[in-house]
Amino acid sequence: MKILQRQALIFAAVATSLGANAELAEQNAEKVNKANALASKMMESVHVYGEREKTTSATKLGLYVHETPQVVSVLSQDQMKDFSLTEANDALIYVPGVTVERVETDRTYYTARGFDIVNFQYDGIGMPFSYGLTQGHDDASIYEQIEVVKGATGLITGLANPSATVNYVRKRPTEETQARVSASAGRWDYGRLEADVSGQLVEDRLQGRLVIAKQKSDSHIDRYSKDLNVFYGILSAEISDQARVNLGHSLNDSSSDGASSGGLPLFYSDGSLTDYDVSTNTAPHWAYQDVEQTRSFVEFEYDLNDSWTAKAIYSHAVQDKEWESFYVSGVPDPVTEAGLVGVASRYEAKDRQDIVDLFLMGFFSAWGQEHELVAGANYADIKLTGRSIYSSAWSGYDDSVGSDWASGSTPRPDMDVFDAATQTTDIDQVQYAYYISTRLNATDNLSFLLGARAVDIEQSGISYAAPQEASVDKVVPYLGATYEAIPGTMLYASYSKVLQAQPFVNADLEPLGAVEGDSKEVGVKQEIYDGNALLTVAYFESHQENYGQWISRDTTTGLNMYQGVEYKSRGIELELAGEVFENLSVSAGYTSLQIDDENGDATRRFVPTKQLKLASSYQTPLDGLWIGAGLRWQNEIYVGDIEVQENYTLLDLFARYQVSERVTLTLNVNNVSDEKYLESPQWGQAIFGEPRTIIGTLTWNY
Repeated sequence: MKILQRQALIFAAVATSLGANAELAEQNAEKVNKANALASKMMESVHVYGEREKTTSATKLGLYVHETPQVVSVLSQDQMKDFSLTEANDALIYVPGVTVERVETDRTYYTARGFDIVNFQYDGIGMPFSYGLTQGHDDASIYEQIEVVKGATGLITGLANPSATVNYVRKRPTEETQARVSASAGRWDYGRLEADVSGQLVEDRLQGRLVIAKQKSDSHIDRYSKDLNVFYGILSAEISDQARVNLGHSLNDSSSDGASSGGLPLFYSDGSLTDYDVSTNTAPHWAYQDVEQTRSFVEFEYDLNDSWTAKAIYSHAVQDKEWESFYVSGVPDPVTEAGLVGVASRYEAKDRQDIVDLFLMGFFSAWGQEHELVAGANYADIKLTGRSIYSSAWSGYDDSVGSDWASGSTPRPDMDVFDAATQTTDIDQVQYAYYISTRLNATDNLSFLLGARAVDIEQSGISYAAPQEASVDKVVPYLGATYEAIPGTMLYASYSKVLQAQPFVNADLEPLGAVEGDSKEVGVKQEIYDGNALLTVAYFESHQENYGQWISRDTTTGLNMYQGVEYKSRGIELELAGEVFENLSVSAGYTSLQIDDENGDATRRFVPTKQLKLASSYQTPLDGLWIGAGLRWQNEIYVGDIEVQENYTLLDLFARYQVSERVTLTLNVNNVSDEKYLESPQWGQAIFGEPRTIIGTLTWNY
C-alpha cells in the first residue's frame, strides 16, 4: 500500500512539474488516478491507527509522516471511535508525550516535552489560544483526525514553541452518500446522541456534510454536570476544473453546573497531604460555566497550472464565556477542615480571532530533481475583552468559608463590586507574517527542508490595570534534513528558533515580554510490516529564556503574576503506530525527559517526566468482533519538592460487535481497576480523575 501511495506521489510530481508537456501530464494523470483508486480501495478495508497520508502540520509542504523531520503523532478516526473519545481533551490524553493538565473541572492546559502547548491549528491554519488553555469542553465529533507535531513549528503557526503543535483536521464531504447515527449511555446518567451525514448535493459540483451532537451527564464530582451541543456544516463546490471553494461553520456550546474554580487543597496546615474522596468539590451549587465557541471559514483554491496551486483561507472565530465561581484556597486544619478562604466572582469575556492566510504551493525542477515550495502571507487580528464582578461579601482573600466547604452550601452572594479601571481586560493584537518553506531533493534519498517565517506582532490594551503593550519583530528560521539510508529507513534532523509572545505580567504588573530560544531534534523512522506501521525514535533538546513561570495571584486585582526564567529540556521519544500484524493496530509511545532551570535543578515537576501510552485494536477470528485495550502510565508528580501523586497506571478496554451490515454495538470500560489519582497539581491544588466508567454505544451506518 505504501508503495502504491509513493507511486501516486511520484506520478503527480512528474505530471505537474514545470515544463511538462500536456501529453505526458495526461498519461501520468491516468496513472495517478489508477494508483490512488487502488490505494484508497485497500485502505478502506483496514482499521487504521496512526496516519499513512500526508500532513501539513509541520511545514505546509504536504509530507508523509515518515518524511517529516520531527515526531508526528496522529489520532485517527478509528481510534477515537474505538475508545469513545468524544472530547478533544479525552483524545489528547491518548497522544504519546502529551500531558492534559486539567487544573479544575473546566480549565485545561496541555504540555509536551515539558512545556505548555500554545500552538493550535484547524486544517493546518494556526489559531492561537488566548493564554494557551481550553475553557469548557471541545467536542471531537467534527474532526476526522488530530495531528500532533512535537517540537517547534514556527513556519506555520507564527509562534515557535518547543512543546508541540496540535492540528485539528475537520471532516470533509464525501463523494458517496454516507450517514452515521449513534446513541450512547453510561455511568452518572451519561447520554449522547450523534449524527453525521455526507454526500453529493449537485452531482460532480457540490458536496455537503453535516454533524450534530448532543451530550448531557452528571459526574463523579459532587454537584458537577455538563450539557454539550455541537453543530458543524460544510459545503464543497467545484466552480470549474481549476477552482474549488469550501464554506464551513461550527458551533460548540458547553454549559457546566457546579464548575470549580481551582482544585482541592493538597496540604493540611501541619504539612501533611490531604486525601479527600474523589467526589469532593469546592464549588457551591450555584457555580456554573457557559462557553460558546463558533468558527466560520472560507477556502478558495485555484490551480494555476499542472504544477502550481494558489490558496486563500479566511477564518473567523468567536468564543463567548460567562461564569460565576467561588475560588477556594488555603490550607485546612487536619481535624476540623477549617482555615480555607473564598472569593466569589462573575466573569464575562469574549475572544475574537480573524485570520487570513494566502499561499502558493507547487513543484519545480532543478539540478535533475523535483522540488517543492510553499510561500505565503498571514494576517491575524485578535481581540480579547472581559470583566470580573466581585462580591462585597466575598471580595478578599481572608474571608473564611468554614469547615463545611465541601457541602457546597455557601449561599450565592450579590455580585456588586465592579471597577472598570481594575477589573476589565481589553487587548488588541495584530500579527503579520510572511513565510517560505521548501523541500530540496539533493538526491533520490537525501532531502533538505528549509524555511523561514518573518513575524511582526503588535499588542496594545490593558488587563486588570496592567498595561499589555508588547511588540515582537523577528524572523524564525527552520532547518531540516531527511536521508533514506535503506528503503523504509529514514534518518532525520531538524532545528528551529523559539519565539513566543506571552500575555503575562510580572510582579510589577508589567508585560513579561517574549520567550526566545532554540529547539533541536534528531531521529530515525522505520517502516515495518510492509509500510503499514511506522516506528520513530527521537532525541530532542530545547532552551528557552524569559519563560513565564507562575508565582502568585495579585490579591487586589486577582491577576496571575509570572516571572521570566530560563529552562532547558532534553529527552527521548519512541513511537509506534499502524497495523503491526494482520488485524492488529497499535498506537504506542514512551517519553522520558528532563527539565532543568538556569541552576541545573529539576523544575516544572508537576509535569510527569516519564510516560508510557498504548492503544490497540484487534479483529478477532469471530466474525464482526473487535476488541482492544488502552494503557496509560506515568511516573510521580510534585508540588515543589513534595511528591503529591505517585506513579500510576490506567487501563481502558473496549469491545465492538457488528450485529448486522449497518448496526454495531460498542462497550467501553475506562479505568478498569478504579484507580484513584490526582490530575494536574500545576497551581498547588488538584482534582481527582474519573473512577471506573462504563459506556455503551449503538451505531447505525449507511
